[in-house]
Amino acid sequence: MKILLICVVVGFGGMLPATADHLAQDCDPAGESAPAYNTLEDVSGGQLRPLMTEHLSDPSGMIASDDIHTHAFSYTPCVDRYAIKRPDGALWLRFTLNNPNDHRVEWRIAFMETIFDEMALFEQTETGLDELARNGRTVPTDQRSIVSVRSALAVTLAANETKEFYVRVAGTFTPHATPLLVSEEFFYRWSTSFQTILIVLMGLIALLIMLSLILFRQVTTEFYKYYTLYLLASFMFIFILYGWFHRVFDVQFPVTFTVPAIQLAVGVGVITNIQYTRVLLSSGKRSRMQQRGFVILTVIAVALCGIAVLSPWQHAMPNVLMQFISPLILLAFACARLGRGLPQVLPLCGSLICLVIGLAIANYFFVFPPHITASDSVIEVMRWRAGTYSYTFAIIGEAMFMMLAISMMLQGIRSRSKIAFEEVETLRRSLEATQAKNAKIAEIAQARARFVEDALGDEAEERVLHFEDRLEVRARKIVLDNVGKEGFGPQALGAELGVSERTLSRRMNDALNISPARFIRETRLELARDLIVLRHYSSVAEVAYATGFSSVSHFTRLYGAKFNETPRETFKTTKRAKAAL
Repeated sequence: MKILLICVVVGFGGMLPATADHLAQDCDPAGESAPAYNTLEDVSGGQLRPLMTEHLSDPSGMIASDDIHTHAFSYTPCVDRYAIKRPDGALWLRFTLNNPNDHRVEWRIAFMETIFDEMALFEQTETGLDELARNGRTVPTDQRSIVSVRSALAVTLAANETKEFYVRVAGTFTPHATPLLVSEEFFYRWSTSFQTILIVLMGLIALLIMLSLILFRQVTTEFYKYYTLYLLASFMFIFILYGWFHRVFDVQFPVTFTVPAIQLAVGVGVITNIQYTRVLLSSGKRSRMQQRGFVILTVIAVALCGIAVLSPWQHAMPNVLMQFISPLILLAFACARLGRGLPQVLPLCGSLICLVIGLAIANYFFVFPPHITASDSVIEVMRWRAGTYSYTFAIIGEAMFMMLAISMMLQGIRSRSKIAFEEVETLRRSLEATQAKNAKIAEIAQARARFVEDALGDEAEERVLHFEDRLEVRARKIVLDNVGKEGFGPQALGAELGVSERTLSRRMNDALNISPARFIRETRLELARDLIVLRHYSSVAEVAYATGFSSVSHFTRLYGAKFNETPRETFKTTKRAKAAL
């Protein structure tokens, strides 16, 4: 565990300076004479390149295209991404495009980021700005210039033509925007590859959800519900983040809805991850510290999720960090259970390690996105979005190890169930044999009693019970000798005394003014009170079962009716009396 933490910290620490050096080495501010000038020439290694542009931040988002000339744009050397005030702010870009070719060309103005409420392209004309194209998640499909998983704006220039353009972007998920200039053919390959990866990832998660609903419910109902909800949260995270609601249902959700929904999906994923890990580690004996750890971790995750949903622009980072920190803590809990007879712990540790590594890389590249350079390789461009693929690695790796953990847990449950079933069958056969033996004895005793009664009449009864005062003593002794037998009743008592149940009932009513059933019940209750007072047992259930009662609630009710207090109150009274001594 310590080694993993050290690797993560050292890895992050080593990546930060490298990013800064890369920016410094690739940039020469003094060499840029026309910073906002872009040439659309078909050259190797430049099918995708950073858009050289001037920028203007609009924190309120209220600057109109007609008034844009009254505001001063600025240019920052060696910077390829620009800050946007969220959620209401906008960013204006101003740049020049030149087509040096002798034929018409069409390129794309795109961004590394995927969430924008609205993107608009304007052309500078003699009369002002003319809107050429619109795109974004709040723009209806029929008004979008390009329909793809990545939002972009199409720009066309005739042969040897040079024009000045403006782009306005608003409603972003990230606090910055990275503008790109991409050729038409390259953008198609890039967008298609990105879309394919997302479809494969969502298809895998959907398959895991179905497997969880069909197979994992054999473990425990609690587990499969938590794991299914966790997978569903991961699916919704991708579905919302990459705009599939817009593509599939043509629903325009603004970023003010999208960001809280994403934070909710993140929070639900963290909470359910904690819960299904708790269920996997619930077999066997857990320490109180670990039980409290799960409770505290759940409370913190719920609180951070609620705060992030209510205030996603100011307080979302703790919720995102919890997505990485909670698997680390859960990994510590799982490692503490290694070697304690739980076969599912080892693959569970592997699952959490994949989750930690994948989410660590994803969060790092979200906070520190890489520097963009000119390229004509889709693989290289997609490598810049390492966060997406590390998240894919986290989900796939976590799922593979989790399936292994579940299979081991299922195997253990089946093995324990088989042993328990065999033990139950053995006990059942033993109980049936005992019951058959007791039934035979009772039958013989009753036959004997009937024979004696028929032969001698009342003389036999007087011979058996010739002293009325001995009836209670003998009957009580017999009841106490058989107190542990749940089925011991008046018929069995009469057989032990050598008389029929009818004769026993008449004799007891005459001598003691009580029925045999009530006599047996009160004898058991008096014994129960003695056992409590003498502290032979420590719980009400133990006393009830020891005195022949199969239902604790029924025993408690009868006990209270006879002694005017519950068994628990007798326990407390006895304990206080003992403490006083």
